[in-house]
Amino acid sequence: MTLRRSRTRCARHTPPVPSSSVSSGSMSLAAPAHDAAAARPRNVLGAVVRRSCLPLAVTTALVLTAQPAAAAPAEAAPDTPATTVPSDPPTETDRVIVKFKDTAAPETTKEKVVETAAEDALDGARAPEATEHVKTTAGQADVIKLDRELDEGEQKKVLSEIQADPAVEYAEADRLATTSWVPNDTYTNFQWSLWPNQGGVDFTSAWDLSRGNGQTIAVLDTGITSHGDLNSKVVPGRDFINDTDLSRDGNYRDANPQDEGDWSGAGECSPAARPSSWHGTHVAGLAAGVTQNGAGISGAAPGAKIQPVRVLGKCTNGWVSDIADGVAWAAGAPVDGQPANPKPSSVVNLSLNYPGECGWTMQNAINTAVNRRVPVVVAAGNSAVNAGGTAPANCENTIVVGASDNNGNTAGYSNTGAVVDVLAPGGTGQFPMLSTVNAGTTRPAGATYGNMYGTSMATPLVSGTVALMKQRDPAITPARVEQILTSTASGRLGSLNLNPAAAVRAVAPTSFSASGGIGAAWRATGGAARWGNPVMNEANAADGGRYQEFVKNGRKVTIYWHRSTGAHIVENGTVVGKKFISGGRERGYGFPSTDEMRVKGGAYQVHRKGASVTKVLWSPATGAHAVKETGAIGGAWKRAGYEKGWGWPTTEEYRSGGEVQQKFSNGVTAHWTSQRGVWTTR
Repeated sequence: MTLRRSRTRCARHTPPVPSSSVSSGSMSLAAPAHDAAAARPRNVLGAVVRRSCLPLAVTTALVLTAQPAAAAPAEAAPDTPATTVPSDPPTETDRVIVKFKDTAAPETTKEKVVETAAEDALDGARAPEATEHVKTTAGQADVIKLDRELDEGEQKKVLSEIQADPAVEYAEADRLATTSWVPNDTYTNFQWSLWPNQGGVDFTSAWDLSRGNGQTIAVLDTGITSHGDLNSKVVPGRDFINDTDLSRDGNYRDANPQDEGDWSGAGECSPAARPSSWHGTHVAGLAAGVTQNGAGISGAAPGAKIQPVRVLGKCTNGWVSDIADGVAWAAGAPVDGQPANPKPSSVVNLSLNYPGECGWTMQNAINTAVNRRVPVVVAAGNSAVNAGGTAPANCENTIVVGASDNNGNTAGYSNTGAVVDVLAPGGTGQFPMLSTVNAGTTRPAGATYGNMYGTSMATPLVSGTVALMKQRDPAITPARVEQILTSTASGRLGSLNLNPAAAVRAVAPTSFSASGGIGAAWRATGGAARWGNPVMNEANAADGGRYQEFVKNGRKVTIYWHRSTGAHIVENGTVVGKKFISGGRERGYGFPSTDEMRVKGGAYQVHRKGASVTKVLWSPATGAHAVKETGAIGGAWKRAGYEKGWGWPTTEEYRSGGEVQQKFSNGVTAHWTSQRGVWTTR
């Protein structure tokens, strides 16, 4: 597919740089001054870099000399970028995402549905044909490539027609997303954003409470490059770009998230050629760069790890379906055709955006992460408009970050509106954000440092704050994280500016123990190594019982105890566990009298409520259903040989024509009436 862009070239007017002040390719960073005379960083050249529009490149030759407080910078041009840089991705697309109700239907059948809908929708125009089944998403939707691009009007018609098909659950366009960044070529000699007396926010006090130890921040971006301020913090990530037009590594998804460069030649993404930005490396450094190593920069969460997930490639673009799969994978959820994440992240950072509504694919991925207690932090965008029109900022269950300048005011470029939860320092043309980058103009070269500004830079500061909070309470819910961030916000705007120290202080550190029958069952079955640590104290359950929850890598189990059953484990995330939860937990089926048992062909768990015994059974072909073993139908099922006789239950018990019935996988329908008892039909 040809990527089409429009871009205005920039005229930059930079004052001459004294040769003694230039550091090419590397730098040493002076310690930040904290006295009144150096309370605010100045443009290191003592002058203003004036622009007629946004620059196209990130600088890699840094000037780092402090300026006296009296040397106030000259008045700059208004900091109101006309567009996000790189420019907004195209609105045309040649890919659609379709979730079919029967996910196992043949690919040819699915493609036929798309082609027929296109023919009906585009009367008089050439209807596109399906040329490729690109992949299946984490949410079991199909990404189908067409033989031509559809404009926005055509997309609306075709998607509406696809959605009308009774075989379809939902349909949406697969769009290209891009980053929320504004690169800059001025320099600072320290990270003003981390120091409250220099126009930043109070990370220093937050670090007295937490460093983010034990937490991992997933950076979904252009990938990462080798850097001394990052390498020791990086855990295994993944390249999720499934399009060789964008990937630049010549292959599809793999285990190497290295940034291959997002550079572009003249006419590819803009009229002029553009070097690589190393955007993901810059974001990673702001989030959790190595701290207290005597060189370089400090990350917002000094003790946290970084998990790079590459979703943006050439032209800094990436497909929404790839990004959504990256979100799910980073949170530890299964993704079709991909290995399990060996170290699921604690928080997901999305310093990217795309225009339009939040579709099902992205929303489902975000919900998947949030359901695993992994907050998703997203950039508001840099177009100085209402962020409600920009995704994923307008997705539900996200923490949306706008950018502030060095005075705590909303930066002129930042998107705003009701969906924005908090502002964090994002910098401006005069006061940008210093972080890790690479010296290469196209492919990676040497490690260095550079400046950028934008909501992309504000977002990792909030993700770092979330990591600090989660060290204090690893089981804290994303909703609670969002509520704390907004309720503790302060600053010149009253209740919008990020306050890391107050947010961390508001999270009570957790230290729980497991004792008695629940503790004994926990230790006997593997303890913390298998189930994780307790995230709450033991609490009352129904009918005199007790329960306690444990979490490991986002996976929760609940151990229930009752005097009639003893202590047993419910695995909340399995299909059997979810069936127990949806059935009302112990108030529905009763207390578990076994742990979940894996058997040939499926799994089951038995529950007891007084004299009533209910077995929840699951197989891949039938799903999860309950059999009332102490009931008439359940008793007959047992006598017939359990699942080896009638088979696995395919329904619950239900009433039909004055009878109670239940169906089983071996073609048996069991019937019961009070007059006749139990009989079967096939």
